[in-house]
Amino acid sequence: MALGVYDEARIEQSTEQITSTEAAEPSETVSEVENVPTVSQDGDPVESRIEDLKLFSVNGVVRSIESDLSRARIEHEEIPGYMKAMTMPFNIGDTNEWSNIHTNDSIMFLLHVTEERSWIDGVEKKSDDVPSLDELSETAPWRLVREVQPLKVGDMLPNYGLTNQFAKPITLDQFRGKALAMTFIYTRCPIPDFCPKMNRQFLEAQQKLQLMDNPPDNVHFLSISFDPVNDTPERLKLYASAYQHDPDTWTFATGKMIDIDALTEQFGLLFYRSEGTLLEWDHNLRTVLIDPEGKIQDIIVGNLWQTDELVEKILKLAQGKDLVDENGVPFE
Repeated sequence: MALGVYDEARIEQSTEQITSTEAAEPSETVSEVENVPTVSQDGDPVESRIEDLKLFSVNGVVRSIESDLSRARIEHEEIPGYMKAMTMPFNIGDTNEWSNIHTNDSIMFLLHVTEERSWIDGVEKKSDDVPSLDELSETAPWRLVREVQPLKVGDMLPNYGLTNQFAKPITLDQFRGKALAMTFIYTRCPIPDFCPKMNRQFLEAQQKLQLMDNPPDNVHFLSISFDPVNDTPERLKLYASAYQHDPDTWTFATGKMIDIDALTEQFGLLFYRSEGTLLEWDHNLRTVLIDPEGKIQDIIVGNLWQTDELVEKILKLAQGKDLVDENGVPFE
């Protein structure tokens, strides 16, 4: 069964619909919920179900910080599709991140929201060295890119070098012997149906495989950021933890811009900065399935594919079965 796709010509239209829709007023869950322990009475972690978790990348200015570091009042930008720009208190998830954060600092952070509570972490102070849009256009109108050929089903996956969320160098070749599902994201993506959806469905697929009676031990998921300037290994590690991923079977990675450009271009993934911002990208979506020999078996366009269909295909690859024939035609 072929996975669903969307028409990429509708990307801008769908994005405009999402961002232009009036954001919901903040609920009491977001602004007033008390801090909830992250461990149970017996010491086991309390994890929110992934279907209840919303994750947003937010920019703002710190206006005040509680003396016990329980909360910070932040004047934040609009969170598209969720909340208007306003000043409000946020529960602090990791107090260690606030040792160098002060009132009036410009920050970026991750906002986690479940049905029962909300908190922020992944807090980073914005660097004064980040250029303005005018400076960026004047000093770096071009970037070095490789001349590459498009990849198609049946081709072998090229061996690019990357860096994972633990700041360790990795290569695509090291996933040989595994059925590999690979997609492309950036951590500040504000559109729930884009990068966050890719992450949620990868997590659901990972969990479905783990719950099987005899789960395959040769499956791996790989999420590659195309925003290496902001998505450092440290930030990717925090971002990955929000999705309760299993790092043994799911890697978040980034790399040199020249390598990211080449790899994404070969799969037809396009990304460029949104007008008037240094933090948001307009982009399309690609999810790629590679067999244990390193051969590309499927290039899924868009975000309409279902988790169960992905799991079915991954299982076939893990068992050494092809998804396509020698001419690249999908098997029924």
